[in-house]
Amino acid sequence: MVQFYVVLKTELFRITTSDNARVQDTFEYLKSKSAAARRILGRLLFDQCDYYKLKNPVPLPDDHDPTDIIPECLDENNWQKVTPAHSLRTLAQSLLDSHVYMVIQPQEGESRQRIC
Repeated sequence: MVQFYVVLKTELFRITTSDNARVQDTFEYLKSKSAAARRILGRLLFDQCDYYKLKNPVPLPDDHDPTDIIPECLDENNWQKVTPAHSLRTLAQSLLDSHVYMVIQPQEGESRQRIC
């Protein structure tokens, strides 16, 4: 099992999944385990989101609110698009439970139609 953090839209979430999971499995985890994520995702399917690896994973701060790092995670210059079929190993050699490795964003037309 691996644990790490993702930013979904503008919210920080912890993921727990198997070592051999795929990127799309993070979406399924969020939909099944988090009421807050379900509110954000609404009726979206995994293929109605874009997935981005953080080129430089962002560590969670020890001394203040972890949500303070969200703006840093949303810096598109640090994003590299990945497909839902990619293995989580694409994100990093090893995933640490103290870092954010991925950003998930609903696709433009989908977020307005499904979430709002």
